[in-house]
Amino acid sequence: MTPKERVLAAMNGEEVYPIPSDVFENGVHPELRAKLLCHFGLAENDNEGLLKSLDAHIRWCRPLYIGPPLEEDTSGKHTPIYPALKIVKDIWGTWGEGAATYYDGLPRPLRDAETVADVEKHPWPNPDWFDYGRVAWILDAPEDYVPVAEWGKRNTNYARLAGGWSPLLARVMDMFGMETGLTNIAERPAVIEATVMHIGNFWEEYYRRFARAGRGHFEILAWGDDYASQQGLLLKPEMWRKWCLPVWKRLFAIAHENGMKAALHSCGSVRTVLGDLVDAGLDILENIQVMAVGMDPTELKREFGKQLTFYGGMDTQETLPLGSPDDVRCEARRLIQIFGEGGRYIFCTTHYLMDDVPLENALAMHDEIKQYRP
Repeated sequence: MTPKERVLAAMNGEEVYPIPSDVFENGVHPELRAKLLCHFGLAENDNEGLLKSLDAHIRWCRPLYIGPPLEEDTSGKHTPIYPALKIVKDIWGTWGEGAATYYDGLPRPLRDAETVADVEKHPWPNPDWFDYGRVAWILDAPEDYVPVAEWGKRNTNYARLAGGWSPLLARVMDMFGMETGLTNIAERPAVIEATVMHIGNFWEEYYRRFARAGRGHFEILAWGDDYASQQGLLLKPEMWRKWCLPVWKRLFAIAHENGMKAALHSCGSVRTVLGDLVDAGLDILENIQVMAVGMDPTELKREFGKQLTFYGGMDTQETLPLGSPDDVRCEARRLIQIFGEGGRYIFCTTHYLMDDVPLENALAMHDEIKQYRP
């Protein structure tokens, strides 16, 4: 079976061993990446060789940005958060290339917005700012973007995923700042609702165009949002259901209308609303942070295993950076035993392979998933 065939079989409820696997969002942090390239005898820029060596079954892409030039931060006061190579003012007017919540010292475009009228005045992004017919991944240079049919043919043996980080609530926090955003949820809910509406409208048109351009070339359409801590949701479930769930339902429908599966990256403790997402049409839950409250693998598999494909599970906070290679192998076997039963599991880490992960642990994980059969 090809990697694509293995992923599709698993998503259809077939037990496939060795278990299908992926490299989280096709990226590895720089220091560990350099060690892995050296270990496998690969050139510095051989991203594809590294993905093959780590047995990644999925290839990720997004459309080419062709909009107005993005202003760069030249102050030198802030360090880009991987995978960004520089800090820019993105299409939303926030700094940090989608990770602005980490940069408390940078301006927030809606920090002072107190009314819906203030939200309406914001210069919202235009879906015309992207060429949906040319794709590559976030780690690739603009010159690496190719026609979508060419990209699809190049990766025909892999499960092809389009999309990525595309938040609703996390974008709200980027635009207001965490403290102001959380305060406004309680004190100015209409302002938050209006902001979510604008963000959702943009993503709906963006993904509709992207899916149509990639029809026949993508198997999976993917989104990403963070709306939970490791203890629970950041807002009342009824607020999330009112503001966010209708948007997700429309977005997942775009995937299905174009013959694709719908995937969503959601960190933390999302158990409270996981049933809502399944009912809205979610096919794949990406990253499964098993150390978070309510995210026990056995319980998740029992409750949702016949409806949902789980992607992720391997802990990047404790097990991978702090455990021994034997600890890593043991946890890999546990996850495969639980999530792999009855299919619908793609083994991966809960986040990027980061620089605090010892080389031997990364290698032990990937060796175990290649050879282990329950």
